[in-house]
Amino acid sequence: MTRVLSQPHTREALKAGIDMLADAVTPTLGPLTGPVALDDANRKGSPELLDDGGTIARRILQLEDPDADVGAMLLRETLWAQRERYGDGAATTAALYQTVYAEGHRFINAGGDAMLLRRGLEAGLKVMLDELRQQVRMVSTPEEMERVALSVSGDRDIAASLAEIFDLLGPHGAIEARDGGRELGHEFFLGSFWEGKVPSNIVFDGVVGERIELKNTAWLISDFELDDLGTLVKLVTAVVQAGYESLVILAKTFSEQIIAAQGANSRMEGFRLVYLEPTGLVDEQEAALEDLALITGGQVLRTISGHNSDRITLDQLGASELAWVDRNRFGVIAGGGGDENALEQDVDSLETLYKNCDDERRRLLLRARIGRLRGGGAVVYAAGSSKSEMRYQTELITRTVAAMRSALLEGIVPGGGTALLRSVKRLRECYEASVDLHDKTAWKILMKAAEAPCRMLLANAGHEAPAIVLAEIQAGANGAGYDLRAGRIVDMHDEGVVDSAAAQMAALRNGIGGAALALTVERIVHRVNPPLAIEPGGLPSGSDIGNIELK
Repeated sequence: MTRVLSQPHTREALKAGIDMLADAVTPTLGPLTGPVALDDANRKGSPELLDDGGTIARRILQLEDPDADVGAMLLRETLWAQRERYGDGAATTAALYQTVYAEGHRFINAGGDAMLLRRGLEAGLKVMLDELRQQVRMVSTPEEMERVALSVSGDRDIAASLAEIFDLLGPHGAIEARDGGRELGHEFFLGSFWEGKVPSNIVFDGVVGERIELKNTAWLISDFELDDLGTLVKLVTAVVQAGYESLVILAKTFSEQIIAAQGANSRMEGFRLVYLEPTGLVDEQEAALEDLALITGGQVLRTISGHNSDRITLDQLGASELAWVDRNRFGVIAGGGGDENALEQDVDSLETLYKNCDDERRRLLLRARIGRLRGGGAVVYAAGSSKSEMRYQTELITRTVAAMRSALLEGIVPGGGTALLRSVKRLRECYEASVDLHDKTAWKILMKAAEAPCRMLLANAGHEAPAIVLAEIQAGANGAGYDLRAGRIVDMHDEGVVDSAAAQMAALRNGIGGAALALTVERIVHRVNPPLAIEPGGLPSGSDIGNIELK
C-alpha cells in the first residue's frame, strides 16, 4: 500500500529529519569538540566513537519515523558526497543546510512562496561564492601544507608526514593509507604502478620474497586472448634475439597451454617471462593499458582495431630498464621508453579533464592516471594499539589526504568559519538594496547561514558570548578570526587555521543549494518495501529511489 504525505506535513517531516541528522553531525565542528557515540544494535561491545561528520551521517541508515527519515536521507546523501570528494566540510554543510531550511520553513509557513524563495537563495549563493573566491590563497610551501593537514587532522605527526609527501609528489601523487604498527610512518616508492593479476604462480617458483625485479624488459600491451603456443615461441625468440632480459605480456586471458610454457621458460637462464591480466572495471583496465604504453613507448594492441597476435612486431613493444611484479601489482621504476613530450602533453590533457569533471568516480580515475604518469607514490602506515584505533587513524589519514589535494589544487581560505562570515557585509548591502519580499527574506536567511558555522564552533567550544566574538571578527581585517585555543582574535593564516577553499565552496553549494531545493518538495510518497541504500548513493544503477516527488 502506498501512502502520500502532503503539505504542510511534508515540510514538518523533512525538517524533523534534517534536524535529527544535523544535530548528530554539528557537534563535531571545530577543534575543541568531543566525539559522537553511535550505538548499533548489530555491534557487540561499546558504541563507536566518531568525530567526522561525514562518517557519522554514513552510519545512520534509517530513522524510526518514516516521514522524518526522508529529510534525514536527503541531508545524508549531501554530507557524504561532501566528505567523499573533499575530505572535509561535512559539519559546515550540515550547519548551513539546517539553518537555511529552518528559516525558509518558517517563512513559507507564514505564506511565502517556496519557488520564489529558492530563486532568491540561489542568487545569494552566487554572491557568497564570489566573496569566498576573493579570499583564496594558494598553498606553495611545506609549512603551509603542514598547516592545512593539521587543520583537518588535528595530529601534528600526520600533518608533518603528509606535508613531506605532498611536497615531493604534488597534489595528484599516489598516496595510500595502510595499517602499520605502534608508530606512524611512511615510505616513498619510485616510478608508476598498476593493479594486475598473475594468472599463475609458476613465475614465483624459486623467488625469495613476494616480488620479482625485472631488468631490460620488453612489454607486450594488449587485450588478446592468448592461446597459440607457436605465436608465443616466435615472440619470445624475437625478444631474446633483440637483447632483452625479460618479457612481460599483458593480455585478457592466457590458455592452459600458454601458462604451461611459462614453466618451461623458468628453466631458461638469463631470461624471464611474466604474464599479467589487468584488473578493475573496463575503463580502469583501458586506462592502465594506455598509461603503460605511454610510459614504456609501446603500442596498445587491440583486437577491435584489427591487431592480431600472429603479427606482433618488435616496434610495437614497450621497453623499460627497471620494473617489478608481485602477486597483485606491477610497476615501472625507471628507463621507460616513452616520449617525454608526449607524456607531458597527455598529463596536461588529463589535468584539464580533471578540473572540468563533476563525476566523482571519473575524477578518481583521472587523478590516479595523473599520479601514475608523473611517477612516484607513497604509503602512510597508520599507528594504533588496537584494530579499531588503527582503523580510525587510517580513515583520518585518508580524509586528510583528500582535503589536502583540494587545497593544493584550488587554494585555502581562513578557517574557523571566518571566510563565510566575511560575506555578511555584502549580503547586508544586498538586503538593504532589495525591495522584493522574497529576495529580502533570502538575503536575511543567508546572513544567518553565513554566521552559523562560526557560531556553532564557538558553542561547541563552550564560549559564553558568541555574538560579541562574531562582531569582533567582522570588525577586524581580512583574515582575522577567533583562535579557540588561544581565546583571542588572530590572523588565521599566520596561525595556520585554514580550510580548503574547494571544500568551503562545495559546502556552500551543497548546504544552501540542497536546502533551497528541499524547501520546494511538495509531498512524500511512501512505498511498500522501498530500497535501502547502505552506502549513500549506493543503490544499483536504474533503481527507483523516488521517495519524494518534486513539484
